[in-house]
Amino acid sequence: MTNRSTPEHRHSYPDVDYAVPIEYGRSRVNVEMGVSDGDVNWFIVQLEQTVGQTYGERDWRQVARFDHHPDAAWGHDVESERLHLDLYQDGRKVDVQRGFPSVTAENAPAYCERFLKSRAEELLEKYGQRDR
Repeated sequence: MTNRSTPEHRHSYPDVDYAVPIEYGRSRVNVEMGVSDGDVNWFIVQLEQTVGQTYGERDWRQVARFDHHPDAAWGHDVESERLHLDLYQDGRKVDVQRGFPSVTAENAPAYCERFLKSRAEELLEKYGQRDR
């Protein structure tokens, strides 16, 4: 896999799909959204770290993930359940952080992106790949 997020949480055709580098080449915040008629139908905003060992090889793994997808088995509705942050280590969910402010589905992706960028160093240190 190259330059792709953890595959089980990617959509084939997101309407919005971009990544913001955090630690150039080693970590990023990946944002994917499904939008129709100006409304955010679903989103995934996750902090990812590459586990590729060769220069140029990228195998991105999730470290922390916010999501909103009322129709998916792994998703939920942030407007009725509020945001929560799933935390991963070595490919396994190890913790969930709660207590986030109430936010609409339209405003949540920007909030989540800012949160992950501001807390990336701490999250990567605690939950990132250990054998680097």
